[in-house]
Amino acid sequence: MSTYLGLPWAFIQPAMYVVVIWFAFSYGLRAGSLDDGTPFVPWLMAGLIPWLFLSSTMFSSCNSLSEYSYLITKTKFNVSFIPLVKIFSGIIIHLILMGFIFLLWVIFFDLKPTIYWIQWIYYLFCIVSLLAGISWLVASIHVFVKDVLHLVNIAVTILFWSTPIIWPYSMLSGNYRYIALLNPFFYITEGYRYTFLEQRWFFEFPEMNIFFWGVTLGILMLGVYTFQKLKPDFGDVL
Repeated sequence: MSTYLGLPWAFIQPAMYVVVIWFAFSYGLRAGSLDDGTPFVPWLMAGLIPWLFLSSTMFSSCNSLSEYSYLITKTKFNVSFIPLVKIFSGIIIHLILMGFIFLLWVIFFDLKPTIYWIQWIYYLFCIVSLLAGISWLVASIHVFVKDVLHLVNIAVTILFWSTPIIWPYSMLSGNYRYIALLNPFFYITEGYRYTFLEQRWFFEFPEMNIFFWGVTLGILMLGVYTFQKLKPDFGDVL
């Protein structure tokens, strides 16, 4: 069934979600500031925006090979690009949504752009690197095991609550801090906060960089290996 707006719904849905969160915490719950004085609502938005990009792309890439099965079965097409298409289409929505968030920050929270905002490009590269590995992994397995979509749904729910998105990382202590560092999603959501709110460079945290890139490169290699291993049988199954 077709819709009147089509593609813009991909932006409208997360944008409305952000507006509801902003209104609820600003005027309903009247959330103030964190212990370090950072306003809570912009802090929450800064972590929520990359998460929306990550989670939605994991879902869409899972079924990408089945969605474009005609390219696999009827043409000589490099199927490795198919999951990446979902990532780059997600980037477009993410850029539009970030522009919308910038506007909210400037109007309602008097936040001004700084030189630190340029490292957003670095964290966007981090997101693409992480999603590439995950997308190749889940997309290739989903061709043979449809239950992968349900597993991704469960994983997204667990990761949302285990990643410091709506609660601050400072709540953790001892070994729990190192366990959090193994979560690559934490590196990205916290990085957005460093970039837009706390004005800190990513290279100020060498330990976090080592943990993130170690895990991400591992996921990327696993995704590439799994995709290449299963690719010869895609045409027979699809």
